[in-house]
Amino acid sequence: PLRILVLGRSNSGKSSLINALFGELKTATDVLTGTAQSLEPFVLSREGFTQALIFDSPGCDSSFFDSKPMLIAAGNADLILWITPANRPDRQIERQFLDALRTYQAARMERRPAPLLVVVSFIDRLRPANEWQPPYDLTDTANIKSANIAAAVQAVAADLAVPAGQVIPVSLREGKSYNVDDTLWAAILNHQDEALRIRLMRCLDAKKRAEDWVMLRRQMAGAGRFLRDLPERLGKRVDK
Repeated sequence: PLRILVLGRSNSGKSSLINALFGELKTATDVLTGTAQSLEPFVLSREGFTQALIFDSPGCDSSFFDSKPMLIAAGNADLILWITPANRPDRQIERQFLDALRTYQAARMERRPAPLLVVVSFIDRLRPANEWQPPYDLTDTANIKSANIAAAVQAVAADLAVPAGQVIPVSLREGKSYNVDDTLWAAILNHQDEALRIRLMRCLDAKKRAEDWVMLRRQMAGAGRFLRDLPERLGKRVDK
């Protein structure tokens, strides 16, 4: 199935994002061997979206976060959602992992990198913190809340080296959910075809590897038979 990986720092709202996007999820058991143990997989299905597995992960600033298996998991993902809080400007550790991921993806020339969407959470906490009257027009510079949300989007895009068009501001707080079912979901659906193409290439690679193993086993079996019969063949040549 399609693989969606949710990454980000601790307490950024990864689990809240998954719940807001897909509602009640069913834990996936026996998903795939080789999956990092720190990744928690769920089966998801939503109208207009192909059935998929979504993987929740420990925060990139957590002691449970191991960069190497996470890079492998991200390299094998078909879509990546990176979530970062708007009220935490110290994004160096996030940038470090994303830079490492881009280097890892660039080295795998046989695989196209998965599309990356950056979700900016906690925009409701931006100044003025006591104001929350969505929707907000991010081009409205006269509205202080709108201007601060727009500034947060630009800051995240610059800090994480991603295009501003791939950065979606949201609120995930209960009773204050905003921009999830419309803007973010539309962005995910917009990347679904690309993600499906990457899934196809991943499946073809897996099929080729499986075929290579079958061929190797046949070759080894043939070599085994040849070695087993070699003394007899050499004996016949000596007799002649």
